[in-house]
Amino acid sequence: MTERIGIVVDSTADFPPGMVEALGLHVVPIHIVIDGKDYLHGVSIGNEQVIEAMQAEREVHTSPPIPSEYADVLEDLLTRYDRLISLHVSQELSNCYTSVQQAIKLMYDDAAERVLPIDTRTCTAGQALIVKRAAEMLQGGVALDDLLHDLEFFTSNSSLYFTVDNLYWLKRAGRLNFFSSILGGMLDIKPVIGLRKGQLVPLTKHRGHEAALASIAEQAHDDYRRHRGECEIWIAHAAAEDKREQLLAVLEREMPTAVDGIRTAEIGPTITAHAGPGCIALSVMPT
Repeated sequence: MTERIGIVVDSTADFPPGMVEALGLHVVPIHIVIDGKDYLHGVSIGNEQVIEAMQAEREVHTSPPIPSEYADVLEDLLTRYDRLISLHVSQELSNCYTSVQQAIKLMYDDAAERVLPIDTRTCTAGQALIVKRAAEMLQGGVALDDLLHDLEFFTSNSSLYFTVDNLYWLKRAGRLNFFSSILGGMLDIKPVIGLRKGQLVPLTKHRGHEAALASIAEQAHDDYRRHRGECEIWIAHAAAEDKREQLLAVLEREMPTAVDGIRTAEIGPTITAHAGPGCIALSVMPT
């Protein structure tokens, strides 16, 4: 009898509309805290409310589900599945992966052995791409051992690049010190930041959005050539449709054969709370 395997993912992964439902994914919401009041990503709060709160300079931060929350979700799902693959945002950026590991220790032995937590080493569209691939492979009947082997390849070889509209949000989120080497103390700089193998990497800095988007497109083109065109590209943005159109225009000039396959997702409240409205990201994953 074929094992029933379910997929669990943090709400840090940002998918195109309708994909979560189509793939049968189970999303565990991150906590969004505004002026001390706790909300759940996608359950009791959406991106519009988070952006409004940030623009009003209210106190906004996030926190991962505590271990008992993960344990409750996992134990409930194990009544429907034989095994669970739990795919999490990079542990360099969040404690979600650590929290789920602690949750497994709270569960009864048999249940704990049936949950496989994985650090995707990325976030937003990059995390969503890896989750999508895992779901498609399971639907295609790929054996679990082969799936886990391929997931290691995807997590090790995927890339994500992003830029922000205003460094003020990174400063409020406590991330600005990391970028001091490339910012030169000027908050009007538009940095391009990479996320590779779970680590934030400062790449380039620019005076305007156009140059930053061109740099992201150049990074994507390099990955496209490195993978010999055998890759999938997604864009995610937080209320930055204009930047998405600009980025697509650059990509169409640089690699026209890839543009038709590019999917778009809206960055959700969790990432927006750190990167701010106007953030745009691009992820490349080999196929």
